[in-house]
Amino acid sequence: MEKIKIIFAKKIKLIIFLIVFVLICIIYNQNNQTLNYFLKRGVILEYSVKNVNVEKLENKIADLGVKYSSCKQEDDIFYLALPVKIDNQKELINNISSYIFEIYPNSKLNDIKTLNNNYHKPYNSFLKFLGVFSVSLFVWIILLYLILDDKNFVKKAKEALVFWFENKKEEFFEFIKKTKERGFVYFLKKILFDEVKDENGNEKEIDFTREIISTILFVIVCVIVIRFFIGELRWIPSGSMRYTILEKDRVFVEKLDFPKKEIKRGDILVFYPPEVQLRNDIFSIFSRLSGIMCKDMAFIKRVVGMPNDKFEVKYNGKLDEYKVYINDEPLEEPYIASKTDWTPCQDNMFCGPFIIPEGHYFMMGDNRGNSQDSRFWGTLPKERIIGRANFMFWPISRINVMTDKYIELYSKKQNGEFINKNYILNRY
Repeated sequence: MEKIKIIFAKKIKLIIFLIVFVLICIIYNQNNQTLNYFLKRGVILEYSVKNVNVEKLENKIADLGVKYSSCKQEDDIFYLALPVKIDNQKELINNISSYIFEIYPNSKLNDIKTLNNNYHKPYNSFLKFLGVFSVSLFVWIILLYLILDDKNFVKKAKEALVFWFENKKEEFFEFIKKTKERGFVYFLKKILFDEVKDENGNEKEIDFTREIISTILFVIVCVIVIRFFIGELRWIPSGSMRYTILEKDRVFVEKLDFPKKEIKRGDILVFYPPEVQLRNDIFSIFSRLSGIMCKDMAFIKRVVGMPNDKFEVKYNGKLDEYKVYINDEPLEEPYIASKTDWTPCQDNMFCGPFIIPEGHYFMMGDNRGNSQDSRFWGTLPKERIIGRANFMFWPISRINVMTDKYIELYSKKQNGEFINKNYILNRY
């Protein structure tokens, strides 16, 4: 009979957990747009169109099922922000574009970016499930142990805390007293190291200096090995790679067997520019290997020109925009911040046309109006490359593997048909 009661009780608890889990899933799905709105997550659509009837468009968007939207008109550009994830909202965005193209025949979709630079990552589904499961488990534990199983749980927890403090306070005050007598070394020893006692139970003296120095040396050796053979972490100080990488982002720079790996056009590399003279004294070499007090300046840019390419930057006065040409063919660069906001080419700049030497690369920042790149100091020798930036680990909201992702959406309406175009999704 007791076994039956136990089994029945376990089933009841499982049923309660499943009910909680289902309810939280429903609440999450119902409030997904609300959550995105307050977290400023979603997409921004940029249209070339004048004098949009914002109220009429907002009503149309509401009819399509979007709870919140934000519209902004600047001269001939109209911005529309939607708190939705683009991967599963292609039809919605195409319906909005179709509506705009019908009312404003000469309009077109210029660009699409993720709001607040958040992108739906491949592992988001797992993270969402884990989050919902964790919340459900937390609620389930509260229901069972604070309400169903033990209504005096809070009272008992308080009593246990008071009991522990009364029994441990003498030991705590003794620890403070000895710290005052013996100094900070005693404090560190008690906190960081296990007590070592002899056969009679008396505490042995520890060679604290030797232990600390050996620990520090071990950590430094591990750091050097990891940085030299595997990779290193880098902090981004400038906005030269906007909007792909922002100021104060942290990226992991891959070094594992890097010289043998193929460098491809579009790779984001960290390197020492040719103009930087690397110091070769013992302290400077140690600093570069360990990252401790390293003052050698490193850049982060994108590979635009490959060895033996014919490179040239051209300005189109009619469209008021700059474009890179590789082997006399225009290079499609959807990742750049702006086609028009570029530093103008001058006689002392490397804007081409010229052939990139063997073993050299032409590096450019995505923010072409604010980037000290190969246009100013020339091509980059391969031996100056530190590694490839392939993973962003901070801030948490922008954690991602640094690979391009594209989505096909309507760009404009021409001769009664909708024209599709691939847009890059800012993955960070």
